[in-house]
Amino acid sequence: MSPEPPSPVFVRRERELGTIRGLLDRSAAEEAQTLVVSGDPGVGKTALVARACSNGFDALTIFGACLPLTSMSIPFLPIRSALRGMDEDLIDAGIVDTDGSDRDVAVRFDGWLARCASTRPVVLVVDDVQWADRSTLDTLMYVIAGPARRRLTVIATLRAGEVGLGHPLQRWLADIRRLPRMSELALAPLDRTGTAEQIQLLLGGSPHHSLVDDVHRRSRGNPYFTRLMVSGLAADARAAPAAFPTDLSSAVLQSWFSLSPGTRGLATVLAVGGTAMQARDLVEVLGELDAAAVRSLLAEAVESGTLDRLEDGSYWFHHPLNAEVLAERLGDDERREWHGRFADMLEADQQRPLPVASAVAIADHRFGAGQTQAAFDWALRAADAAGDAAGSAEQLRLLRRAVGLRAELPESGLSLDELLRRLRRTAAAVGATAAELEAVKMLIDRIDPEVEPLIAAELHVRRMHLRFMAGQGFIDLDEMTEAVRLAAADPSSPQYALALAELAHAELWADVPGAEAHAREAIDVARTANDPRALAHALAAGSMAATFAEDGAAGRAYGEEGVAAAIVARDWFAYVHALLWEANAVETWASEWYANQMRAGRLRLAELGGPQSYIGWLSAGEAASLLAVGLAHECDERLRVALGSDPGAVGDVGARLTAARFAALQGRTAEAESHLLRADELFADGSAFLAFEFDAVRAEVRLAASDARGAYDAAISGATGAGAAPTMCEWLMPLAARALADLAQEARDGRGALDPVLAMLADLVERFPRVIRDVGEPTPLMERQLHALDEMYFAEQARARGAADEVDAWVRGAEGCELAGLPWEEAYCCSRAAEALLGRGHDRSAGSAMLRRGLALARRLGAGPVEDELLDLARRARVAVDEPAPAASGTPAAVHGLTEREREVLDLIAVGRTYGEIARELMISEKTVSTHVSHLLAKTGSANRVELARLVHRLDQ
Repeated sequence: MSPEPPSPVFVRRERELGTIRGLLDRSAAEEAQTLVVSGDPGVGKTALVARACSNGFDALTIFGACLPLTSMSIPFLPIRSALRGMDEDLIDAGIVDTDGSDRDVAVRFDGWLARCASTRPVVLVVDDVQWADRSTLDTLMYVIAGPARRRLTVIATLRAGEVGLGHPLQRWLADIRRLPRMSELALAPLDRTGTAEQIQLLLGGSPHHSLVDDVHRRSRGNPYFTRLMVSGLAADARAAPAAFPTDLSSAVLQSWFSLSPGTRGLATVLAVGGTAMQARDLVEVLGELDAAAVRSLLAEAVESGTLDRLEDGSYWFHHPLNAEVLAERLGDDERREWHGRFADMLEADQQRPLPVASAVAIADHRFGAGQTQAAFDWALRAADAAGDAAGSAEQLRLLRRAVGLRAELPESGLSLDELLRRLRRTAAAVGATAAELEAVKMLIDRIDPEVEPLIAAELHVRRMHLRFMAGQGFIDLDEMTEAVRLAAADPSSPQYALALAELAHAELWADVPGAEAHAREAIDVARTANDPRALAHALAAGSMAATFAEDGAAGRAYGEEGVAAAIVARDWFAYVHALLWEANAVETWASEWYANQMRAGRLRLAELGGPQSYIGWLSAGEAASLLAVGLAHECDERLRVALGSDPGAVGDVGARLTAARFAALQGRTAEAESHLLRADELFADGSAFLAFEFDAVRAEVRLAASDARGAYDAAISGATGAGAAPTMCEWLMPLAARALADLAQEARDGRGALDPVLAMLADLVERFPRVIRDVGEPTPLMERQLHALDEMYFAEQARARGAADEVDAWVRGAEGCELAGLPWEEAYCCSRAAEALLGRGHDRSAGSAMLRRGLALARRLGAGPVEDELLDLARRARVAVDEPAPAASGTPAAVHGLTEREREVLDLIAVGRTYGEIARELMISEKTVSTHVSHLLAKTGSANRVELARLVHRLDQ
C-alpha cells in the first residue's frame, strides 16, 4: 500500500525533500537507511514523505498507518494495513498470523523485506508511530538493526508534541538513535512566504497581504490549518473568516478532546486569559482549586501536547489557534465573567509601576468584560505605557479602540479631537496608512476650514499623501489648489509652503504650467519659516521640477538637501519622494546605478527606523532597476523579500508590477497575470498613477499571453493618457508596434485582414514618429537606451510591413540594446534578427552567429520564450547549438570591471585583429567595436590599442 498521493498544494519544502531523496539514493546504492520525520499535526509530514517517494524514485513503497485506538489493541496494525494494500503476488503468505501472537513475525517480515529489496529498492513508511503498539515497535527495531548492505529505507513519521517524557515511544527512540545510518528530520511550519504561496495555490489567485498576515498569524504556518482556514474564501478576501469552520475547530482541538473534564476547563480559562500564565496566577483566577490540583491538570495538558511549559515556567498552548477556538466556545456571559476576573487579578498585583504587558492585558480584559468606561481608561493608560516602551504597534491598536469607545462615553476628559491627533501621530510613526487616513478623514470632517484654515490645509495635503499610499487616488490637483487657498490665510506659514510644494507636485504630473515657480516659492517660504518638514517637501518638489526642466545639477542638489531635511523632520513620504527625484535627476531608472541608489536609501531608511511601507516602496524601485539591467537573480531575491513581508500598497504594487514583468519575460504567463491582477486590485485606477508602469507592464503581459490586441490597447492607453508621460513610457511604442507586427503576421497566416492592421500602424507612426521620451536631462546611457528602443520600434514597423530592410533593422536593434544595457530587449532583437537572416536566406553564417548570441543571452536571463523560439529556429534551420563549452577568456582575471563583450573585444585586440575583423567575428558593427574599445581604454588607463594588447600579454605572463 502506498501513501496517499501528495497534495498539489505543496510548497517550500525543497531542502527537506533533498534530505529525504539523499537518503533514498544512498539506500538504492545498498546502504540501508532509517529516518524519523517529526513535527506538529498538520505540518505536512506524510505529504512530504509521499512527495519524496513519488517523484521519479523507482522503488517499492510500503505504507502502513498507526491509529489512535483507545478501547482495543491490534498487534502489528501498521504492518497489517500495509500488507492489506499490496498485490498478493508480492506477499509471502502468513507473515502475520490472524491472531497476531506469532513471535516470529519480526523475522518473517524482515526476511520478506530483504527478498523484495534484492530486486528493487524498498521504502517502508510507518505513519504516526507515536500510536504504534509494542509488537510493531519491536518489529521495526529488528528491521532497522538488520544488515547494512541492503536497499531498504525505513521512514517513520512522528507527532512530536504527543510524545512526552513518560511516553512509551521515548525508550524506542533512544534505542534506535544509537543505531548507525539513523537520521532525524524536524519539519517546521511554513514561513510567511510559504503560507502566501500555499494560499495562492489554494485560491487560484494572488492573495491580499492582509489575508496572508491574518492566516499566517493564526495558523502559524501549519499547512493543514491554513487549508481549512481559507477553504471557500474568494481570491480577493482580505481576512480569514471570523467564525471557524467546524472541521478546523475539530482539527485544532483534537488533543483537547482527549483531556479530562477538569483539564479541559482549565485550558478554556487559560484561553480566555489570552497569554502565557504561571500556575499561581491560574490558581488565583480559578479560586476553587488549590495549587496541587492546578499543577496536576497542567501536567496532563502538557503531556497531551495541548500546552507547552515555557522556559520561564509559564504555560501556553502548543498552537495558538487552540486559544482562539476555545475562547469562542464559551457563551458571551461566561466569557465576560472570566475576562472580569482576569482584570481584577491583574489590577490587584502589587508590582508598581505596573509592567506594560500587564497594563495591556488589563485593557484587553476590561474590553472583553464589556466594561466601557474602564476599558476606555485602561486603553489610554496602556497606550501610554506601550508608547514609552517603544511599542508603537500596540499603542496604535489601543488608541484605535479608544477612539471607538469614546463615542459611547459622555463628553469628559480627553476630547475626541485630541485622541484623533494622537492616533494620527502614532499611525504615522509605524506607517499604518489605513489607520492614519481614517484619523485624518475624521479630523477633516470635524474641523471648520474657514475658522482653522492652516490646520485644514495641512490635513488636505496629508490626506492626499495617504490616499496615494493606499492606492485610492493619485496626486490630486484640485485638492492641492484648495489647500493653497486655505493656507494663504498666512503666506509665511509652514502650511502655506507645504501646500505650495504639493501643488507644484500635482501640477508637474498634470502637465500644468507654473509648477516650477510654485516649487521655488515653497522653498523660499519654508526656509524663512525654518520648518524642516515643509522644507523637505518643497525641496522634493523643486528636485522634481528641475528634473522636468532637464536641469540635472539642480535636481540632484535639491533632492539631496530634501532627503536631509526629511530625516530631521522624520517625514518618510518626503524622504522617499526627495530620494527618488534626486536619483532621477542623475540617471535613468533602468540602470544598475539607480538600483544601488535605491538600495542605499532603503538601508538608510531602515537604520533610521522608517516604516516598512516606505522601505517597501524603495525595495520595489530597486527590484525594477535590477530586472531592467538583467540582474535576474538579484531581482528575484529583492522581490522575495518585498512580497514576503507587508510592503504597504505602494511597495506591493511596485513589486507586483516588476514581478509581473519578470514572469512575462521568463514565460510564466499565469504568474504574470496573477501579479498584474493583484496590482489592479490594490490601486483604484492603475493607469492614473503615472509614477508606476501599469500600461507598459500590462502590454508586456498581454503579449506574453498572445493577446496582441490587448497589448496594443494597453500601450496606446499609456501613450495617450492625460498628464505627464508614465514610467516606462519609452517602451510603449516598441510594444505597440510589436503587437501590430504580431497581428500582421496572423493576417498573413490567414487569421485576419492585413489592411486594417497596416492602417493602424500608419496612424501610430504618424502620431508617434519616435519613442516617447521621459522627463529628465539626457545622460549618455539614457540617449543610448532611447536610440535602442527607437531601433526596436523601427524594426517592428518593418516586420509588420514585411519590409526588405527588416534584417538590418533587427541587427541595429541588437547592437543598440547591447550598448544601452538592455539585455532582455537585446535577446529579443537577436531572435528576430536570426529569424530574418536564416528564414529568408540572407546570410546563414551571420544568422547562425546571431542565433547563438541570442540563445546564450536568453539562457543567462532565463528568458524562456526567446530561448524556445531560438531552439525551434535552430531545429528548422539545422543550426547546431549544442556546442562544447567555450574556452575560457584569454583576458587575465586581473583586468577587473569588464563586461563579457568587452573581454571578447580585448581578446581579439590582443591577437592583432582589426576593427572590421572584430565586427565580423562578433556580429556587431565597427562603430560598436569602436565604442567598446573606448570603454576599454577608459577602464584600463591605456592610451591606444597597442597598449591594450601589451597589457593583456603582460598580465598573462
